[in-house]
Order: sequence, then structure tokens, then C-alpha cells
Amino acid sequence: MSFFINPKRLIFRTWQQRVKYYFQLPFVRFGLWLGFWNLDYNWVNGYPNRIKIGKGCSIMNAKFSTHSGFVTIGDNTIFGYDCMILTGQHRFYKGKRAKLVPNSEFYKEVPDEGHDITIGSGCYISSGSIILGGVTIGDNVIIGAGSVVTKDIPSGCFACGVPAQVKSYHKDKADPVPNAALDLS
Repeated sequence: MSFFINPKRLIFRTWQQRVKYYFQLPFVRFGLWLGFWNLDYNWVNGYPNRIKIGKGCSIMNAKFSTHSGFVTIGDNTIFGYDCMILTGQHRFYKGKRAKLVPNSEFYKEVPDEGHDITIGSGCYISSGSIILGGVTIGDNVIIGAGSVVTKDIPSGCFACGVPAQVKSYHKDKADPVPNAALDLS
């Protein structure tokens, strides 16, 4: 078994899902060869049923880790490229990396829930942003590029930096970008 294969991830994939994934790869490579480079593939490490995505969202190629909590995304939220939404915790015991053996004492120390992430409606999460577990982002929030969100962000503001801090509030906290402008149907 390869070092990079996560045993939990193999458990939750049926053989049909694995076959479908491996048959898609040649078509993706052919599309890249033709010049279709804008392929958006998001990646979920953990339980895919722990993600709730609202209507009209654009996820791009975000990476989700749902080992230690749920991720809830509101309507009309847009993600830039290479965003990471991480609820997971690292498995360390007494300063050393614990083994990934299910039902061992080291395995039980990492919580399976409690680090939920909630992202409100009408948000824009810029490219390269990282959102860590236990964070609530309000409605109509703009997160700057490359920011690391470690604590709650109130509604109607612009936050950026490492760690992300509120830099300014929108003049009208109600809706900085009208939802009609985001409606692509």
C-alpha cells in the first residue's frame, strides 16, 4: 500500500466510484491536451456527506478536510482557486506522529466532530485562502487572497492577513454585491 493512501478514504469509496475515477483520468488528460485547462476539481479528504453546499455556489478546485467536523456553505458563495477548508486535526501523541490504526488509543484521541466550519451567503473567499476548523464566517464577507482564517468573522466585512483580521466594513452591510448579479441562470 502506498504511503499517501488514507485508509479511511478507501473505506468510503465503493468499487464503482474507484472505477469511474480511473476511467475519467484519460479524458481529463485529453482535454488538457486540447487546451481545456480550466478544469475545476475539488478534493474531499474525509467524509463527503459532511459538506452542505448552498445554491449558486462556485467551489472551483477547493480542498476540503472533513475528518473533525461539518462544513456548511451558504447560497451564492464563490471560492477562488486553491482554497483549503480544514476541519481536521493532526494525529500526534507525545510529540510523535501516531499510527493510523483504527480503534487504537492514539486514533481515539483525535475528535471526529466539534470543529465545524460555517460560511454564510454571498461570501467571496479569494485564492489561496485557508479556513481552519471551528470558524464561522458571516454573510457577505470578502476574504483576501492568501489569508488564514483562525477565528470568527462578522457579517458584511473585508478580512485579510495571516491570521485574518477585519480591515473594513461595507458601507451597506446588507449586500455589497446584489444577488441578481450572481444569478447566472
